[in-house]
Amino acid sequence: MRTLSLVFFLLSLTFCRRDSVEFDIKIALPSDPTNLDPLFSTDLTSQKLARFLHQGLYISEKGFFISPWITKETKVQSASESILRFRLNSDSPPIQDIQFSLSRLILESYPRKADYQFLKSVEILSGSVLELHIRKDTSESEWKEKLSLPFASIIGKEEWAKNTLKTYGKYKLVNWKKNEFIDIHYQKDNGIQLPKSIRFYILPQSTTSLFLYRKSELDAFKLSDFLLSIPEATSMYTQTKKGRSVQYVTINQTNPCFDLHFRNALNFSIPRELIIQKLLENHADLTYGPIPLPYLETLKLKLTNIDISYNRDKALTELKQSSCYPNILTKQIEFRMRGDDENQTKGRAIKQALEEIGLKIKLKPMEKAPLYKENGEGKGDLTLLTWYSDYDSVWNFLDPLFHPDKTGNGGNRSFYQNPKLGLIFNKPNRNLTDAIKVIETVTLDKPWIFLWSIQENYLVSKEFLRYTELADYL
Repeated sequence: MRTLSLVFFLLSLTFCRRDSVEFDIKIALPSDPTNLDPLFSTDLTSQKLARFLHQGLYISEKGFFISPWITKETKVQSASESILRFRLNSDSPPIQDIQFSLSRLILESYPRKADYQFLKSVEILSGSVLELHIRKDTSESEWKEKLSLPFASIIGKEEWAKNTLKTYGKYKLVNWKKNEFIDIHYQKDNGIQLPKSIRFYILPQSTTSLFLYRKSELDAFKLSDFLLSIPEATSMYTQTKKGRSVQYVTINQTNPCFDLHFRNALNFSIPRELIIQKLLENHADLTYGPIPLPYLETLKLKLTNIDISYNRDKALTELKQSSCYPNILTKQIEFRMRGDDENQTKGRAIKQALEEIGLKIKLKPMEKAPLYKENGEGKGDLTLLTWYSDYDSVWNFLDPLFHPDKTGNGGNRSFYQNPKLGLIFNKPNRNLTDAIKVIETVTLDKPWIFLWSIQENYLVSKEFLRYTELADYL
């Protein structure tokens, strides 16, 4: 195990003072949320907090969409649109808050706005009856899924006007001291096995989190790869999540030299299984294109066998057929990634593989904010990134990552353009057959260097294990 630097040690001490207010559970987050407004819950930290704080008109449970707030749902006949009328029960938020929150999906600009084009208007008919006007060709499963996502969460209208966040999830926000901590308290005790109060510490370094964990000042944190072999990481105290992420390298599609043959060469040059075994200590899973195999196995899709496994001879053959060969061998290709040790280590392994087929690669470690900003602006040649699924749907691994209208910070960070896939993404009644076509097309086009799905490992305390449902929120 690596030795804690003096800097990390001193930083740790600032968090070791016992809080004047005790919390049932303390969890480490690697960064502050970019925003607690549900419309902007696109970064991983915001998504995790949204599960505690927010709730929408519908919630997803084991593949079904239910609403704890709706007592009766009626379809009103209309030739031009779908009209849905809901009678709300006494447990629901004020109807004005629901109308305000859902109307924001129509009126405001936000990263996932394209996903809510089906919603035309939201109207209040009485103190307990709400009416939604939806595009005629939108399936019930489609609009219910979208209304169950964090972006469609309900917030307090009057409080929002006063720059205060009122939420209707299991927890309410009590305190947020940026770059230090976030405090939440349970809103209503209904017998669920969750702690009444949680403090989230913002701790970018897992070594700091480990120090606090060993002092019983922290109950859960995400283990970096190099901490997976510590004595505390036993099967009892390690929670492992599979199939929720995909790690990849964007290949900037705005560069004409990065044609299909070049992209094929990059993919054939990566010894994925060897890197997973030796560098990641088998704590990662292979993917089929952009979809983690553990997640794909749950869908039981019949996909065409597209082999992109390591083959140096194929990589060299494809590279020689690329449009800019042999000049591409003399050009310096910039490879960007986060500047932490974990990402740089993976970057060096990928760099070595690319250099073995004759390419000149320059590593450029960067801080998170400028990396994401510049990548979203189309800068850089190759960029190592990770996508975390924010809801359980195969489309979350496809749209917005490859939607031609969501380039840059919208999610499509390789600036991949395929209008035929855009038509599929925009269909109101997408199905698994459509998903198969998108997965196979993307895997053949290779806008990314497809890498692996990293397993998320969390070290938890005995106190954490007392709350049987809390692991689902990690």
